[in-house]
Amino acid sequence: AQETDSQEMQLYRIMRALSSVGIFEELDSKTFALNDLGATLLTGVPGTVKDFVLANMSEHFPAFADLTYSVKTGKVPFEHVHGMNLWDYYKKYPELAANFGRGMTGLSGMELQGIIQTYDFTPYKTIVDIGGGNGIMMYAILNSSSESSGIIFDEAHVIEKTIQLIPENLKARCSVATGSFFDKVPEGADLYTMKWIIHDWNDEECIKILKVCYDAMPKGATLLIIDAVIPDESQNQPHIAKLLDIVMMACITGRERTANEFKKLVEKAGFTFHRVIDIGTEAKSIVECKKI
Repeated sequence: AQETDSQEMQLYRIMRALSSVGIFEELDSKTFALNDLGATLLTGVPGTVKDFVLANMSEHFPAFADLTYSVKTGKVPFEHVHGMNLWDYYKKYPELAANFGRGMTGLSGMELQGIIQTYDFTPYKTIVDIGGGNGIMMYAILNSSSESSGIIFDEAHVIEKTIQLIPENLKARCSVATGSFFDKVPEGADLYTMKWIIHDWNDEECIKILKVCYDAMPKGATLLIIDAVIPDESQNQPHIAKLLDIVMMACITGRERTANEFKKLVEKAGFTFHRVIDIGTEAKSIVECKKI
């Protein structure tokens, strides 16, 4: 308590509650030990959720308290309580945007190994990661596929930072491009990836994004949508995507979808739905689509 300049009793009560659900381990004399689950709250460790938790406890929290607004109107609580959408909010408050970006990077660290181990990227010569952010997924892909080259595509204000993060050993094979995926994406690659992009938008917006991708892709190219997938016919069964869907409802226009909903969505944009690939975590699956 002294090291964090906190009130001892209040901190103890929080730690006691967290330990009761498996986050930290309560020992004796008001002391606690760090366990595997609690370690995910550390700074800078692979798979950290610290920054994501901070975002949900600050700017996102008022939106969760306003969920009834969404139930009654179908509109987005975040916009109702903050007076602007999430994306404009983060442009206005770059320090919070940076924290949220770190949160997404931390979550990515939890699933990258599953993606790389599950999907074979070696057949693809050129790979475009749409909305690729700081490039963490592209770097993992290129390290696993030594003959592939990659393009990280995102908005200019994101890419200006990404350029500085490309590892030295990948600079010859990794480039960047800027723009909006609502307008245009790099053309002519044989594989396109989108991780945690489609779930951010409603169906109409998604179809527009997907059609832009479809138009940029040559025949025979592949699109991988990496998102949470709610199992079809999973009534009354717990699944993390059903809870993530409430986060979407609170904060943006997007939603989590079932495999059948993904199939209908991509087919409306012209794609052929191929399969859903389990990567070993409920929070992510790979939806593989083709341009035939």
